[in-house]
Amino acid sequence: MNDNMDDGGASDINFADEQTEFLLKSLHELDQELEDGNLSSEDHEMLVRRYTRKLGSVTESKNAFITGNRQKRGFPMKALLWSLGVILLGLAAGITISQTSGNRSPGEGITGSIRKSVTSQISDAQLLLGNPDRWEEAIEIFNDVIEMEPSNVEAITYRAWLKYQSGAEVGDQIKAWEEVLLLEPGYSDALVFLSISLSNEGRYEEASIYLDELRSSPVREEIAAIVQQRGLYGEVYAEARYQTIVSISEPTLKDLELEPDIGLEVANYLLLSDKDERTVSAIKIYRAIIADFPTHPEALSREALLLWQTGDQELIERAINQLNFAVSENPNSLEPLLSRATVLQVIDQVGACNDLESINEIYSISDLPPQIQISIEKVSYGAGCG
Repeated sequence: MNDNMDDGGASDINFADEQTEFLLKSLHELDQELEDGNLSSEDHEMLVRRYTRKLGSVTESKNAFITGNRQKRGFPMKALLWSLGVILLGLAAGITISQTSGNRSPGEGITGSIRKSVTSQISDAQLLLGNPDRWEEAIEIFNDVIEMEPSNVEAITYRAWLKYQSGAEVGDQIKAWEEVLLLEPGYSDALVFLSISLSNEGRYEEASIYLDELRSSPVREEIAAIVQQRGLYGEVYAEARYQTIVSISEPTLKDLELEPDIGLEVANYLLLSDKDERTVSAIKIYRAIIADFPTHPEALSREALLLWQTGDQELIERAINQLNFAVSENPNSLEPLLSRATVLQVIDQVGACNDLESINEIYSISDLPPQIQISIEKVSYGAGCG
């Protein structure tokens, strides 16, 4: 622990930083919601004022603490600036290689001095990944590593990735990643880059094969984040399975070769696509999940919302009944509660507010994603909750 700050002080600073990040993301999401037409200008203005006040309060409290702490003990500003630089570097980097790069089995037989050199070089290349103007320099470093260790999977994988992003021949980079998988089967970084490149080429069936392998392989947190942010599972499997989804009236998860969590991502991708049968296709997937998992909270909630949005009175009643069932079977699950509150805000404001209160009792506000917080704020405002 830093000598100039006790545990409580560090905790306060960390909490303020988390709150600031959350509020800034929320403001960005509000602008996006307005731009997409999902939020009225009046609601947008109201919510922006609310979040801005919160942000000002958090910033004022943090500054007051820092000022007081600096006066009392001498705040370690140099250390703070160093930490900020590390954070900014991490945000700028499109991909971060694990800190253990270079410590894999392909180099175990190399002498200690060469191993240190390889590790140092890969570390140097890491620092350049977030700056496209220095990708050529990073590629040269990886070239040097491969010259010393021809089977270094990190260097081969990331050299190919930088070349791919720089516009080099796609086929050559695909061959490089395939070579990596021969050297180290299941290497998640290569599996993801292969899937992305094949997906961009419209070769979804091939990409799905590598994603199948990825799902049964250990995946580092950074690589899992890339897959999540890209929506790779949803895109690849939706495109690869689309004809099956359309051609079968009531497909099963077995027919679609999908697991429930992947099925949800596929349905989400389809709903955001411009495909003619996107809504029907999403409902088919939700029903396939429910057929195997009758109390599945997300599938029940999302199908119910689609039924409710039709405006048909019979389907609206069915949607409400389904949401009631989803909540009763999953009383501590966020999505059924929020989905039911969304529906009830126009017909039962008290019920909607009760569901929001249940959410507040179960979840910490700071732990919820910004988009969820925006949805809660919108429903609360629409239902007139206190």
